[in-house]
Amino acid sequence: MSIRTDRKKKIYGLYQSPEGEVEPTDGNSLEAALRKLREETALKIHYLRVKWIGNDEKFDCDIYAIKLDIRENL
Repeated sequence: MSIRTDRKKKIYGLYQSPEGEVEPTDGNSLEAALRKLREETALKIHYLRVKWIGNDEKFDCDIYAIKLDIRENL
């Protein structure tokens, strides 16, 4: 995970998870995002904790926000 540190950027101070593509076993982009996050960080996030923010047309990707309490994943 990386944090956005450029104060001039729209999503300053937020963390960004690893990027990836939707695979045939994923039903949608949310499933792909949660799978990739689990593979890369071992964090298991329930889909009800995720909020869809929108689609970034420049990069053609969906953006989700997750409220995370790291203590829940220890």
